[in-house]
Amino acid sequence: MLQRIGLGFLIIYLLVITISEIQPTGGIVVDPVLTRIRTRAQLRVGYDPGSLPFTTIINNHAAGHDIDLATKFAETLGVEVLFVPTGLDAAYDELQQGHFDMIASAMPYAPEQGWRARFSTVYFDDGLVLLQRQTVPIKRIGVVFGADSDTMLRRMHHEGRAVTPVYGETTAELWQLFACDVVDAVIVEESIAWAMHDYDASIRRVEALSYVPYVLVVPHDAPLLHEALNRFLADADDDGTFVALRQKWLVGAIPRSPVQCSGN
Repeated sequence: MLQRIGLGFLIIYLLVITISEIQPTGGIVVDPVLTRIRTRAQLRVGYDPGSLPFTTIINNHAAGHDIDLATKFAETLGVEVLFVPTGLDAAYDELQQGHFDMIASAMPYAPEQGWRARFSTVYFDDGLVLLQRQTVPIKRIGVVFGADSDTMLRRMHHEGRAVTPVYGETTAELWQLFACDVVDAVIVEESIAWAMHDYDASIRRVEALSYVPYVLVVPHDAPLLHEALNRFLADADDDGTFVALRQKWLVGAIPRSPVQCSGN
């Protein structure tokens, strides 16, 4: 009887160790998600293929800024990575159901989902910014028609700012207007601003107009995975990983061919 009791306690102890980590304080934190990842030696990552340049599909494979970021995180865990396509409208449900262990797809911070998810520290702010090439009074502002920047410009006009909108149908058209000084400034997302500044270092950020923080998302019952993720992001910020990823994925948002302005 005593042997059976002892064996039972041993099994329980081994089970606790399997699904838990002992913290420096002596407490036990349960993380079944991290246990599954280590057991299968695989991190499953949900992504929306339509969030270019952060997530997309190239040659039938997941690609993009966040895909590379998640791959590097899996390497720090010592496991393989599997990318699972999903839609942003279903991502939280699928995460909760265990279809994947993390979401990496330009996900804005969503505190209303905090009851079933944990959010990493912010790794990119893709809010709208006002850019200028020359120090002149800003009267003509270029935006992409129908984009968030268009809505922001209409709001600025409604608030009494004396600005004239100039529209481009695409980011490439907007860049043409900006580079040829048809407009005094443009409103674009930070990811586009990266590309424009890389093309012309004289471009400066005049004003941040909105804040759109992107985070990586893990299940709520993954506290240790969450801690490991935040440590990884802090290291990536220090060792140049983010700069390299942005140089690789964000600078291609506008054409690299020479701009042809009227009269040239």
